Amino acid sequence: MKTAIYKKLFTGIAMVIAVALISSCKKNTIDPSGQFNIKVVNASATAGAQSFTLAGNVLVNGGLNYTDASAYINTASGKNMVTEFKNAGTNTVYASGSLYTTNGVSFTVYLAGSGSNARVKNFEDDLGAPNNGQVKIKFIHLSDKAPNIVTIKNSNGDEYSGSLVRDLATGYKYVTPGSLTVQVAGLTSKNIVGNYTFSDLQAGKIYSLYLTDDANGNVVMNKIAHN
Repeated sequence: MKTAIYKKLFTGIAMVIAVALISSCKKNTIDPSGQFNIKVVNASATAGAQSFTLAGNVLVNGGLNYTDASAYINTASGKNMVTEFKNAGTNTVYASGSLYTTNGVSFTVYLAGSGSNARVKNFEDDLGAPNNGQVKIKFIHLSDKAPNIVTIKNSNGDEYSGSLVRDLATGYKYVTPGSLTVQVAGLTSKNIVGNYTFSDLQAGKIYSLYLTDDANGNVVMNKIAHN
C-alpha cells in the first residue's frame, strides 16, 4: 500500500517538474505592458545583407549589410524571445539565438561569425551620457580569427582589458574626445593582433568598439555609436 502511495506521489512530483520545465522553456513569452529598445548590427563580413526578426516580428526588413547598425527600435519586451538573422529576401535563417529583456532596458544584438560559427550575441547598453565632456566606450570580442582571450591597451600602455574573452564585452571605459589608438594582443601568446585608431570620438558620445573579421580573414575593429 505504501509503495503504491509513494509511486503516485513521485509520479505527481515528476509531472509538476515536467510542467515547470516546459513552462520555463516556453519561447516568446511577451510582456504585454513592457517595452525595450534594441539596436541590430551585422558584424559578419561573409553573411551578406540580412533581415532581423524578434519573437516572429520583423524589425529589420533586409538591407543590413556588414558593419551596418540599425537605429534603436522600440518593441515589446519579454522572456526567451527568439532572435533570427535571415538572408535578405528569404526565410532562410543565417543564425538564431534568444533574448531575455525587461521593461525600459536597451540592448544591441550582433550577428557574428560565419558558417557553423554563425551566432547571435546580445549586450545590454547603458545609455547614460558621460560627464565632463568625456567619451564612454566598451570593447566587444566577436572575432573568430583572433585568440580566444585578448588584451586591449591604448598607445600609452594603459590597459582597457587584461582578459577579454570571445563573445563577451568589457565594462564601460571613459576616454577623452578626439583620437584613440588601441592595441590588441593575445593573452597567452602576447602576439599583437592589430593596432586600431579611431580619430573622431565625440564628447558626450557612447560607442562600442567591436573586434571582428573582414571578408579576407583579417581581424578588424569596427565602431558603432549609441547616442
